Amino acid sequence: MKRIPILIDTDPGVDDFFCIAVGGAFSEIFDLRAVTTIGGNNYTEVTTQNALDILSFLKVDAPVAAGATRFLTREFDEPAAKFHGSNGLGGLAIPHSPNKASSLPAWEMMYKVACECEGELVIVTVGPETNLALAIQKHPDMVGKVKKILAMGGSTTFGNITPYAEANIGNDPFAAKIVFESGIPVDMVGLNVTHMCPTDEALFDSFKKDARQDVIDFMRGLIRFRAFQPILHDAITISSLVDPDFIQWNVCNVHVETEDAEHFGQTVMQSGTMHRVAVGCEKERYYKVFENMINRYR
Repeated sequence: MKRIPILIDTDPGVDDFFCIAVGGAFSEIFDLRAVTTIGGNNYTEVTTQNALDILSFLKVDAPVAAGATRFLTREFDEPAAKFHGSNGLGGLAIPHSPNKASSLPAWEMMYKVACECEGELVIVTVGPETNLALAIQKHPDMVGKVKKILAMGGSTTFGNITPYAEANIGNDPFAAKIVFESGIPVDMVGLNVTHMCPTDEALFDSFKKDARQDVIDFMRGLIRFRAFQPILHDAITISSLVDPDFIQWNVCNVHVETEDAEHFGQTVMQSGTMHRVAVGCEKERYYKVFENMINRYR
């Protein structure tokens, strides 16, 4: 099977750790070409170092490029320590990577990789979509160079930073609007679906004896930290590329609200065929992907 070239745009982030772990574990499925970083769960300086540390810890080889240090129209909010800890990784210690980020900014790395992949690149974006919007603005021909965008963000029912807006979209709706209106197909996996797949620590009980204990212990620690809300949104999203049939999709267009103050950042399904929006899932199939991922770190 031909491997899928992917680029992960992320703001690590507890659930981002597991997204990168999935992307690195299934080497027969994914050709992980780069990881780009953005602020959101923490500031970009922190999320960039976290990405470098995660890749080194998991022994996954991919370049890291740091992204924007603010949203398109405003500064970042304070880090979401309640959900991701003071360091973005549940307050847990992870070995410091000696590697450095690329000299290219995230949006230029995106364009470079898209050109190299000749229309086959899938961009997995699991943070605010600021970097993607900048790439599209600076390089309009990105539209013909990216196969699709797989985005964790939005919702068709409820939000988590307002009654209507989910954080990845709601923190930079103007960026998300550029992305969804770019002409690049987008698969959107929102809160309404990720909340169907809580991740219980019991999933770690089936790991094989030759699995790396340091990785297992760190993953368990992250799950324990998030026990009050054990939803690994980003891991669920990228897992849809491992098992394409575990999510049910609705083909439509997505409108990102940027004018109505009450509904600012809301994602609304409209008639059309440009996008796919997740509307359901089979959580047991996701759990199989997750367990398989754990057992691959040896």
